[in-house]
Amino acid sequence: MNPLLMSILLIVALAVFGRTMWGKIQLLRALEPADRANHIKERVVAVLVLAVGQKRLVGRARERGSGIMHAFIFWGFCVLLIRSITLYGEGYQVGFHLPFFGDEYLLGYLYIFVKDIMEGIVLLMVLYAFFRRAVLKPERMHNTFEAYLVLVMIGILMVSDLLYDGTRYNLIQLYGNPDSLHFFNNVKYGSEFAWTPVSVGAAGLVSGLGVDAATTLMTLMFWTHIITQLVFLNVLPTGKHFHVITALPNVFFKSLDYPHEKAKWLDLEDEAAWEDESLGINHIHQLDWKQGLDLYTCTECGRCKEVCPAYTTDKPLSLHEFNDSLKLELLDNSANIIKRAGLKATLAGLEDEEQAEKVKEEMMALNSEKALVGDVIAEDTLWACTTCRACEAVCPVTIEQVPRVTALRQGQFLMAEAYPKELNTALKGLERNGNPWGIGYDKRADWAEGLDVKTMAEDSDVDYLLWVGCVGSFDDRTKKVSTALVKILQKAGVNFAILGTEEKCTGDFARRVGNEMLYQMMAEENIETLNGYNVKKIIAACPHCLNTLKHEYPQKGGNYEVIHHSAFIAQLVKEGKIKLNRSLEGALTYHDPCYLGRYNDVFDQPRSLLQSVAKDGFKELERCGQESFCCGAGGGRMWMEETIGKRIYLERSEEIDHQNVANVAVGCPFCLTMVEDGMKEMGKEEEIKTLDIAEIVAANMA
Repeated sequence: MNPLLMSILLIVALAVFGRTMWGKIQLLRALEPADRANHIKERVVAVLVLAVGQKRLVGRARERGSGIMHAFIFWGFCVLLIRSITLYGEGYQVGFHLPFFGDEYLLGYLYIFVKDIMEGIVLLMVLYAFFRRAVLKPERMHNTFEAYLVLVMIGILMVSDLLYDGTRYNLIQLYGNPDSLHFFNNVKYGSEFAWTPVSVGAAGLVSGLGVDAATTLMTLMFWTHIITQLVFLNVLPTGKHFHVITALPNVFFKSLDYPHEKAKWLDLEDEAAWEDESLGINHIHQLDWKQGLDLYTCTECGRCKEVCPAYTTDKPLSLHEFNDSLKLELLDNSANIIKRAGLKATLAGLEDEEQAEKVKEEMMALNSEKALVGDVIAEDTLWACTTCRACEAVCPVTIEQVPRVTALRQGQFLMAEAYPKELNTALKGLERNGNPWGIGYDKRADWAEGLDVKTMAEDSDVDYLLWVGCVGSFDDRTKKVSTALVKILQKAGVNFAILGTEEKCTGDFARRVGNEMLYQMMAEENIETLNGYNVKKIIAACPHCLNTLKHEYPQKGGNYEVIHHSAFIAQLVKEGKIKLNRSLEGALTYHDPCYLGRYNDVFDQPRSLLQSVAKDGFKELERCGQESFCCGAGGGRMWMEETIGKRIYLERSEEIDHQNVANVAVGCPFCLTMVEDGMKEMGKEEEIKTLDIAEIVAANMA
């Protein structure tokens, strides 16, 4: 017990930590606002499941060993929090304990038992972590000095506390409790020695020490533990292990109603936004505080790049480096960003135009000298992303990557006019004829000739609108999918219609590549048409159309109940409106489309349909469900050539081929195109048939 020394250590350590944290918090406060304070109950549940429960670590089969390791280290720290407070109290009062945690309470004994076992487990996990980093060396992992330093400090914390208890036990039991050392001893619950087997084992290791040596070791271990913990506390905010502090709040503030923050509906008529280049993200200060918190929280675990289709096919996109580059730029400009926020607040209260212009000039002078895209993030890096969300699905701390990519692309397109020029043909097609091919809009319904499909203009009193989409309307291969879907709906007696020539591209492609102006034009025209017909329910065969209609059109008053054709067909089967035969010959597998699965959580319905018709068995791909591998077409990549590294669709097609199947089912026209191209490139198009779910169902109906 040394109150003076304990006070000095606490004051110094907490003052340094407080100053560091205040700087971090000030920087977040200076960034753009973000509304993340709603639905508190759901947010608390997310923290309990994802952060405390470590769901994405323990629940991931591919890395369960390392997940369990990390989870136990985290849980160990949670358990040891009470012990830490107790030890600080010991510095002032012998035998200090928190209320209800003393030896007169069963809770106190249960705690020292759990704490003791957990310390032993954490120590084993630290040893495993060393072995994993030094010997196994997973490819995704970044071996850094900081990582080893943190493991060493965690190990010291566990060893010092166990030896502190062990030497204390020896002094009590072997030397008659010199200096009246405190220990738990209750007639009802017994002594603490019976509750702490790991500490008793530690006592055995140092039982040969004499009373003076044991006393010295106990004192040394006590202060070693305290000092290491306070040093650790101040190391955390300086590197990647800042996530130990920020992970729980980052999960708490995650997006709830959609997998990540939706792209903002930009006010393109705001002259000030054009003037200060705030359409999209063009400068580091334009990140919002949640995006800044994301950068703080990146654990650099490498799980994102391991599942990234761009990275794994040798594109220049490493999300760890992407985040790290933005974080360094953010920190390098922290003083200017904070100062800029102060000027912005001043500007809001100014009425004098001359003064306002002067403040604006001062704010502009505080912009980073580096171009965010070009100097900080390479152009090829930005445009390599397929927006598939594989990175977000495996991130243990729920970092949202895609919104930053989209916003950076918006900035490049709108402000810098710097984007891949190969997109121009498809974008002009959208602008002139409402589809990426530029085919005359008057031909949009030609695929339906002879199928007895009515249009909304002919009869809008229907239960469902069938949204065909551009690919389903104009691509010869995908027209067969549209035809198959119509046959299914007609057989089930569904009352539906199409828009025909009134339908235009949803604008998904334009928004993903940053052309918000064109997206808004397409969206407003479609919403006006849909609302004009009072459309309430929509069936969509394209997950990209589904996603835009369902989640993004509400931003401008387009509120509809949208369902994917696979989910709708599964519903028809369940209701007995169509019956399926188990007659599809040859083994069958399924490729999960990113915008259907990870974006809209449709996983089970396609599988239920396919398993019902697969005569020779259904096989899952190695990468499936939440960890399905992208076909490479999302994020506007459908309209861009892959000139760097291996083609993503070929990587996926090879995986399908390795499953030894005769059929692969898809639920997206983009996936259909890409996988078929992969099969053709491998010369496997005759051996492995690529079919949409609707085609399979239509061919196997009773």
